Amino acid sequence: MALEKYNTKRNFSKTKEPKGVRKPSKGALRFVVQKHAASHLHYDFRLEIDGVLVSWAVPKGPSSDHTIKRLAMHVEDHPMDYIDFEGTIPKGEYGGGTVMVWDIGTYHAEGNDDVSKDNQLMKKQLKDQSIKVVLEGGKLKGSYHLFSIKDDKQWLLMKGVDEFANGKTFKANSILTGRDFNEISKGNDVWKSNKRFKTKTVSKEQKEEEKMAHASKSDGQFSGDDLTDAIKLERFPDDWRPQLATLTDAPFDNEDWIFETKYDGYRAMAQIQNKRTTLISRNGLKFNNKYPEIVKSMDGIPQDMVIDGEIVVENDNGKSNFQWLQKFEDNPTKGTLKFYAFDILYFQGYDLRGLDLLLRKKILKAVLPGIDNVVYSEHSRGHGHIAYETAKKNHGEGIIAKKSDSKYNTAKRTKDWLKIKIEKQQEMVIGGFTEPQGSRKGIGALLCGYYQGDDLIYSGKVGSGYTERTLVDLRKRLDRLERKSAPFKVAPKEKNIHWVSPKLIAQLKFSEITESGSMRHPVFLGLRDDKNPKEIGIEKPLVRMTKAEGDKRILDEKKDTFRVEFSNLDKIFWPKENISKGDVIAYYSSISEYILPYLKYRPQSLRRTPDGIHSDGFFQKDVAGKVPKWVKTKKIKSDSAAESITWLICNDEETLLFLANWGCIEINPWSSRVGSLNNPDYIIFDLDPKGAPMRNIVKTAQKLKEVLDKLQVASYIKTSGGNGLHVFIPVKPKYTYEQTREFSHLISQMVHRDLPDITSLERMPAKRKGKVYLDFLQNGKGKTMASIYSLRPREGAGVSTPLDWDEVNDSLDLKAFNIKTVPQRIREKGDLWKDFFNDAVDLKLILEKI
Repeated sequence: MALEKYNTKRNFSKTKEPKGVRKPSKGALRFVVQKHAASHLHYDFRLEIDGVLVSWAVPKGPSSDHTIKRLAMHVEDHPMDYIDFEGTIPKGEYGGGTVMVWDIGTYHAEGNDDVSKDNQLMKKQLKDQSIKVVLEGGKLKGSYHLFSIKDDKQWLLMKGVDEFANGKTFKANSILTGRDFNEISKGNDVWKSNKRFKTKTVSKEQKEEEKMAHASKSDGQFSGDDLTDAIKLERFPDDWRPQLATLTDAPFDNEDWIFETKYDGYRAMAQIQNKRTTLISRNGLKFNNKYPEIVKSMDGIPQDMVIDGEIVVENDNGKSNFQWLQKFEDNPTKGTLKFYAFDILYFQGYDLRGLDLLLRKKILKAVLPGIDNVVYSEHSRGHGHIAYETAKKNHGEGIIAKKSDSKYNTAKRTKDWLKIKIEKQQEMVIGGFTEPQGSRKGIGALLCGYYQGDDLIYSGKVGSGYTERTLVDLRKRLDRLERKSAPFKVAPKEKNIHWVSPKLIAQLKFSEITESGSMRHPVFLGLRDDKNPKEIGIEKPLVRMTKAEGDKRILDEKKDTFRVEFSNLDKIFWPKENISKGDVIAYYSSISEYILPYLKYRPQSLRRTPDGIHSDGFFQKDVAGKVPKWVKTKKIKSDSAAESITWLICNDEETLLFLANWGCIEINPWSSRVGSLNNPDYIIFDLDPKGAPMRNIVKTAQKLKEVLDKLQVASYIKTSGGNGLHVFIPVKPKYTYEQTREFSHLISQMVHRDLPDITSLERMPAKRKGKVYLDFLQNGKGKTMASIYSLRPREGAGVSTPLDWDEVNDSLDLKAFNIKTVPQRIREKGDLWKDFFNDAVDLKLILEKI
C-alpha cells in the first residue's frame, strides 16, 4: 500500500508522527514491533521492504509458541522514519493513543544469507502473500511466518519451528527505553537522568537547534533520535576492552577537542546486565572482590550498560592517591573510593561506539544515576592550556584530550585520545632487588626495566618512595619470584642482587628519562596488577605540539613522530629533476589525509623502486615476515595466486610513510576492501593512449562522460600520472569483479561504437597503434592501478591527480600535475573526489536503463 494512504490519514500539524517519505533500503533490512494503545490495544508488526515499512496490525501480538497462530490485518505502509517512533498520538487523530517500540532489530529472508538479495526476495514474498523471515531483535528471534488467508487483508502470523520456539513470554516494556505506557504517555521527547521523560512543545527548527546544542554540551538529556546511528546487538558485550590514549608532550588549544581530568587510578569497565554489575580491568581481570563498594552502588541500575571509567581513592581535597588505592582492601577508611565514568559504550541493546564522543557523553550523563561514589567525569572544550593549568594548580596527574567527534576504538591506542602529564610517570617491570643496608628492612632498591620486543631492558634502580611496611611487603612478594639468572638483556652490575621473574609492575615517577633509557631520580608509587608486564615499554610522546602565537602550543597532527625509521633520505630517485627519496616521503606526508580514504582496508600490490626511476624495480605482494609487527596485514587468496599470501593494508600515515621509505614511489590498492574483497566499490576505465594524440584522449574521455551522464552515473576523472586518463565510477560493493568488468566492457563498446576511428578494444598493441585503448580488463580481483594522488616512477615525477571535468579540454597538460605542483593544487581546490563513495550506484538499476 502506497505511503499516500498513510499521509492522507494524518494531520502532521497535530501529530508528531513522521511524514511519509520513501527511503531506499541500505544494508540489512530492519523490522519493528510497536505496541499501540489506541481504541483497542494491539501490536503493529512492520517489515522494511523496498524503502517502506510494510505493516500488519496483530491484536494479540507475536508469540514464541510455534503452535499458536495470530490474526494479522494488513494495513497501510509506514515510512522508514516510523521505525523508532515512540510517543502519544493525540486523541481525535487517526490511531490516537500511546505507541511503544516493543521490539526492534534486523531480519533476512529465510534461507538467504546474501544481504544484497533480501529486498528483492521480500518483494516477491509480499507479492506471493507468503512471507518467511528470520528476525534478529531484542525479543523476537528466529523464524516467523506470515501468510494471507483471505485476499490481501487478513493474514496469520506464527512462529517457525527452531531453537527460539520455546513458548516463553516477553517483557512488556519498551525495548528502547524500558518505559511502560504510563511513562511514555507523560511525554516522549527527552530522556532524563531520573529515567523519566519530560514533555516539551518545540518546533522543528527549535528541535534542530537543541540537537546542535546537545552535540556540544552534555546536559543530562537525550532523545530517541540520538540512537539513530547506534547498532542493535544480539548479545551483551562482555568482552570489550578500553580505548587507550597516546602520550603527547604539551597541552594545546583546539575547538575540536575536549579536555578531561587524568585520574590516578585503575581503568575499569563497568558492565551492568540484569541489574548486576561486573567491574573489569583493562586486561579482563575482575575487580568485584577488590572494590565491592563500587559494585554494590551500581547494582540495581535497571538499564543494561557498559561504562568506561576509572577507580580512584581521593583525599579530603579530592586529589586521587594511587598508593591508597592499592592498599584500600587493608585500610578502607583511608580516603574515599570513587568510580569516575567518562564514556558509555553500550546501552539497552545498542552499541554506541560508532556515535560521536560528545553524543556518547551526553547519553552517559543522562542515564547515570545519582550515586555518591559513581561520578560523571566533566569536561571542558577547546581550552587545553586552562585545563592543564587547573590540574597543575590542584596537584593533579594531568589531563586527557579527546577529539569531540571521535568514535570509540575498543582495545586500541589511538591519537584521537591524547594524555598530557604534569608529573612524569611510567610503569616499569621489576627484574630484581638489592639487599637493604643499615637499619633499613625488606629491600634496598628495586631494579627495573621495560620491554623492547622480547628483551627486558634495564632502566635503573629505585631506592625511594617506600614506607617501612611497603618494604617488608615487597620483600615477601619478591622472595616468591626469586630466580638464579638475570631477566634483563644486559644485567646491571650491583652488589647483593636478587634476580626475580619479571611478573610485577611498579608505578614510578621521575624527573626524566635519559637518551640511554635510564630514569633520573625515580620514586616508587606502588604496584600495578591491571597490566601485562610484556606491555610495558618506554612511553614516548607520539604526538608533538608546535608553537603558536603567544608561545602557546597547538595541536599540529602533521608533526607526529612515527615508528618508521627513515633511511637514505638523500638518495636521488629522479636524477634529471634532482628529486630524492626524502622528497617522496615529504610529499606523501603532506597529502596523507587526502590519499588515505582511497587506501584504507584495501590490500596493496607493492611496486618497489628503491634505487629510483631508472632501475627496473619489482612488484611485491607477499609481505609475510618482511614488515614490522605494527603494520597491518591480511592473508588473502587472489585469483592469480594458488595459495593465500600476506598482503599489506595501508590504514594510516605511518604505514604510508613506511611504504615510501621502502621505495614504493607508486601506491597500488585493490578496488575492493577487506570485508567485501570479492565486491569492488568502483569500476575503472583506463584510457591508454598508446601513441594517440592528446586531443583524442580528451575526446574519448568526454564521450565516456556523455554516455555515463545519460545513464545518470556519477563519473570521476584523474590523470594517470603518465600519458593517459582514468575514469572511475563508484558502485555499491554488492557485485562481483566479473560483473563490474562486464559493465565496463559494455560501456566501452558504446564509446567505441561512437568513436571507432580513434578508440580500440583490441588487446594486442600492434592492432591498436595510435588509438586510445579502452582497457576494461583492469577490473579484476587482485589487479591494481595507481591510486588517486599516487606518484608515478616516470620522468617528470607525475602524480595521478583528480580533475574537474571542465579541465578536460584541448588545453589539458598532463605534465603540469607533479610532485611539486599537486600539494599546492590540493590546498587551493581541496579533494575533488570527496563525494566519491557517497555517489555509489547500483549497477542493476543502471542496466535497466540501457
